[in-house]
Amino acid sequence: MDTTIQSLFNLRPRSAAQVRLGDLITNTKIGIEVEVEGVEIPPKVSGWRRVSDGSLRSNGVEYVFQGPVGGLSACNRLKSLESSLSEEHPVFSLRTSVHVHLDVRDMTWPQVQKLILVYAMVEPYLFALCGQEREDNIYSMSLYRGQHQVSQLCDIFRLGPDAINVMWTKYTALNLTSIPVFGSLEFRGHRGTCSKDVIVNWVNHILALKEYAMDTTKLVDHLPRQLSTSGSHTLLSSIFGERLLNDNIWPNCSDALYESMWVAEDIIHHLPMIYSQRMVI
Repeated sequence: MDTTIQSLFNLRPRSAAQVRLGDLITNTKIGIEVEVEGVEIPPKVSGWRRVSDGSLRSNGVEYVFQGPVGGLSACNRLKSLESSLSEEHPVFSLRTSVHVHLDVRDMTWPQVQKLILVYAMVEPYLFALCGQEREDNIYSMSLYRGQHQVSQLCDIFRLGPDAINVMWTKYTALNLTSIPVFGSLEFRGHRGTCSKDVIVNWVNHILALKEYAMDTTKLVDHLPRQLSTSGSHTLLSSIFGERLLNDNIWPNCSDALYESMWVAEDIIHHLPMIYSQRMVI
């Protein structure tokens, strides 16, 4: 049996899972960071701590979960933040963003690799959800537009997770450097907002990626053919489910998905064949 991320990096054991899911599709624990500007006196919000951030302007502050939670507890925290900020007229400029930490301590390294590959395949669709302004942001660099990142990721997959801190940077849409420290994958691609419904929708897409990666009956090697033969909607539905798909998918999503699929295939083909086959099951 493969070693979990928790054991691999000697991380703190996970606490009991949240039973009530609220609006989330699974009870996986998450951490959320919401950057906001323009609030003269940032209010205290239950379940959140306020952190100063030098990259923000106009009394900018970052609200951070007081420890990871899942399910209904996470939804309630988001609801409290939206309610507390609603009368403060917050500003969400291009400098602000939402970061989500996904708990992967219960996953093996091959499962994490599978999650990363699926993410790479559908990254343009995810940026369509996040806000196109984040796609070219220097603090959330995309994979499918960054060949240097792809090369680094290939090296990490080949060398193992110990190479993450040496070969990866946090200023990417998918930040791997939080894995050895917190046992989480950080998704940095979402535009700034305090809308509970918008953030929940984004978190559910992230949770769906983990569910796909941990399902041993679902492979990644058939996804490129599925895109070419059945189209983008079928591909996205097989990963996220019909309920999560937006009614207004980005019009250029299909063309961009071919680009991101080529990137994912490039990563797979750079791996030794026997390791690649083991990784994608």
